[in-house]
Amino acid sequence: MPVPIQPRAVTSDQCNGFLVAAITGIDAARISLGSINAGRDIGNGRKFLEAQLSLLDANNATTQIADSLLNNAPPAPADTNARIVSGLKAALSTLSKVALLIDNSTIAAVAAANASMTKALDGAQQAVAANCQTTVS
Repeated sequence: MPVPIQPRAVTSDQCNGFLVAAITGIDAARISLGSINAGRDIGNGRKFLEAQLSLLDANNATTQIADSLLNNAPPAPADTNARIVSGLKAALSTLSKVALLIDNSTIAAVAAANASMTKALDGAQQAVAANCQTTVS
């Protein structure tokens, strides 16, 4: 007797592309920020940690979408892409307040994180504009 096909979450190819852009940008930004020794720069340490927490919020939202698509989980909530945008905007805002009176490696890491988050934000904003959602098919 054949096993019935389980319904699963799906989204469009265009929305998948936006998600991949967001995931890769967030991962690159997390790597860049992770290379910073926040303890060495007490004045900016809290800002670096706040930016990492905001990135974690954005990352958790991308994970929720990916889980729904790859692991046969329920569809992600409709506001998930907006949560990615919110987390990225918060991280960028926090990093914009970093006093750049720091060493060159930290300046380079902040610049790389900003560039990665800007690319991720572009993908996430396009997903919101396209009203990307996971649905059951």
